[in-house]
Amino acid sequence: MQKTTPKAPKPHLQERRKARWGYFFCLPWLVLFLIFYVYPFFYGIIVSFTDFKIGSMSWTGFTNYKEIAGNYAFWRSLLATLCYAVICIPLEVFLPLWAANTLRPHSNRFNTVSKLLIYLPGVVSSVALVIAWKVMLLPDVGLISQVLKPFGLGRVSLLDSAVTSIPIMSILIVACCLGANLIIYSGALNNIPATYFEAAELDGATRGQQFRKITMPMLQPTIVYVFITSTIACLQIFVIPQLMTSGGPNYTSSSLLMLIYSSAFSNGKFGYASAIGVILFALTAVIAVIQFRVTQRETIEY
Repeated sequence: MQKTTPKAPKPHLQERRKARWGYFFCLPWLVLFLIFYVYPFFYGIIVSFTDFKIGSMSWTGFTNYKEIAGNYAFWRSLLATLCYAVICIPLEVFLPLWAANTLRPHSNRFNTVSKLLIYLPGVVSSVALVIAWKVMLLPDVGLISQVLKPFGLGRVSLLDSAVTSIPIMSILIVACCLGANLIIYSGALNNIPATYFEAAELDGATRGQQFRKITMPMLQPTIVYVFITSTIACLQIFVIPQLMTSGGPNYTSSSLLMLIYSSAFSNGKFGYASAIGVILFALTAVIAVIQFRVTQRETIEY
């Protein structure tokens, strides 16, 4: 005798009406998403195979990609972008995590003031921050040069070499992103029951042991989120290097996004710029997928 599986009950008429209204209210956002994200994305891929100019477009196949493969500016910008990422990502992920864990036992007033001060650079205009830093880094009259004068280093130009300019700009980028990630970690920490830490203290666990055995496993999904979003943001760095050095000298501090901007709007090579954009998207997607797979495996092991 065959057993018949019971059919799933049909949704109530009122529930179906609610679902329709939900789709209706999501429709404006979906339309905007299709117009301003999906359409430009696929159109940009098509443009990358053309010689696009304002008012005309001719199909060139893989010519733009072949040109990119032999272009020094692309490979130097890619190297600089990876250097930014290597410096910024660990700092953006773990520095706010350490700060959030350090602030957790303190009072609400102290937490509020500390978070406000840390978040402040992210609110201030990037242009204002860059102007202040450039004034401090002036070779002759800047604050850094004045401090180093007694040590026989009167004229120090830290922005003329990638060895010094990339770390300096990376610190400025991290300072702008630190506050947002701190707020994310603080919200996740507040969701961990305080009884876990109290029980660990009664068992004689130190702050370091509590951080390794309680905080890290409980915040694993949040760390994964911050890790992936920080990676995507670091591969798309533009404003601060553009304003500080304009990618110089000789593309040593340029990012791929800066090369896209200069190729399109300075040189008028929109198809070439679109091809670099496609490569940047592919690079970002591959790295993000690898990170997600690795961190997901670690989460399961926890």
